[in-house]
Parts: sequence; structure tokens; C-alpha cells
Amino acid sequence: MIEATHRTSRNQWAVSYTQSDVDTIRQQIEQNEAAKRRWLVLALIISIGALVGAVALLSTSYALYSKSESDNKKLTEDNVAQKSRAESCEQQLNAATAAQAKEKQASLEAQTRLDKLLPSVLNSSANSGEIAAFARMVSDLPGSRVEVNEKPPDKLFRNWKTQTGSTTEVYTLVGGVVDGKWVIHSNLVARK
Repeated sequence: MIEATHRTSRNQWAVSYTQSDVDTIRQQIEQNEAAKRRWLVLALIISIGALVGAVALLSTSYALYSKSESDNKKLTEDNVAQKSRAESCEQQLNAATAAQAKEKQASLEAQTRLDKLLPSVLNSSANSGEIAAFARMVSDLPGSRVEVNEKPPDKLFRNWKTQTGSTTEVYTLVGGVVDGKWVIHSNLVARK
């Protein structure tokens, strides 16, 4: 409790405190300081929690970024590989198309020669060299056969030799009826 105040010289007031007043004031100051410390500890705990959360968030973000970069790099490499495969396939397709066109042209030329040679072979007016060339042309056709409307001469169905440079090839011509049409087959039986 506060004791009575009294006047001192020069019109100033003086206040005197008892020991219990001092103890009460000290206790209030200690409680205020303890409350401040509790608030500071609470703020520190919240700050540490926020810092831990921020570190976790940053590490997660970095892991996601790193994974996306890795995936992006892999996709880029796959894209380059696919483009390379596509170019390779396109080159193979172009080569196959060119070879097919060349074969088609050769087949047309062979068919034209065959169409010119076939009437003389069927009329028995072709010589042995022409018949051997005919046998080779028929062998080079798809299925190694040609269909004709009439029965070919019997002397056509035997072995025929043809020479290309130093290579001798022997073809055999075989005839028969398939679905009402005469068919002449040619097979390569020997190459020397």
C-alpha cells in the first residue's frame, strides 16, 4: 500500500512505498516479462515452423522441377530418336518405292518383249535362242508363268539353255491347263 504522501520543501510531493508494494510491483513486472517471453517463444516456434515449411516446400518444388527437367530431356531425346527413325523409314520407303518403280518398268518392258515373242513361240516359228530367251522371261515373271489362250506346241516343253557372259542357265518349260486356260511355267533348273 501506498503510504500517505507528504509535502516536502518547495511544494513537491513525495510518495513512499512499503515492502509489500515493492513486492507487488516486482511481481507484476515479472509476470509482464514472463508473458513477453512466452509470446517471444511462441513467435520463435511459429517462425521455426514457417521456416521448416518453407524449406520443405522449396525442396519439394526443386524435386518437381528436377523431375520435370529430366522428363523434358528424356522427351527431347525420344523426339530426336523418333525423327531419326522417321527419316530412316522415309529413306527406306523412298528406296523401296524407287526399286518397285524400277521393277515395274522392267516388268513392263519384259511383258512387251514377251508379247512380241509369244506369237512366234506359239506358232513354232521361233528358233531355240528365242525360245530360251522366252523361258528366261517367263521365269522372271511373278509366279514364273504365263497364260495363253491356245495349246502351245509340244516341242516347247523341254529344257532350254541360255548363255549370259560366262554363265550358262538351263530353264525347263512345263505346260498345263488351269481354270480352263493353258499355262506355261518356266523354272531355272541349273546355272553353271
